[in-house]
Amino acid sequence: MSQDTHASVKKGFGFYMLIAASIFALAAGIYFQVIHGTFGLDSTHNGVCYDVVIVILLAGGGVVSAVLAALKKYGLASAFAAGAPFAALCLFVYKCYWYVVDVFVGIDEKHGFDPRFITFTALVCLSILIGEIAVYARKERKIKKV
Repeated sequence: MSQDTHASVKKGFGFYMLIAASIFALAAGIYFQVIHGTFGLDSTHNGVCYDVVIVILLAGGGVVSAVLAALKKYGLASAFAAGAPFAALCLFVYKCYWYVVDVFVGIDEKHGFDPRFITFTALVCLSILIGEIAVYARKERKIKKV
């Protein structure tokens, strides 16, 4: 008697991390657009860190990686999920350099970091971290049925 064995493919841990990274990147992009990149109490150039490229990298990278994951192009989707938020973070650091320096040097010491700054930075960092996990985790796993 021979038994027929079939292998079915289930979504792996990496697939869910890829979707989570896409959601965090999209959420960070929308949040940055809503607050218009303004941090701190003053509306001078030191408190405004807005750049439309940051929004495009975050929101666009999240959408593109989710679409590529749906098309089962996992390698490219993982690259977008990790790379686009990292590029956005690099540009954000460049744009907000003076705000961060003002807080650290003590010019804005009584107020500290704006909660919007902390929220946005946390969303971007989570997106990058989860995207990196998605790069190395398996997207599919095979289950043998007997």
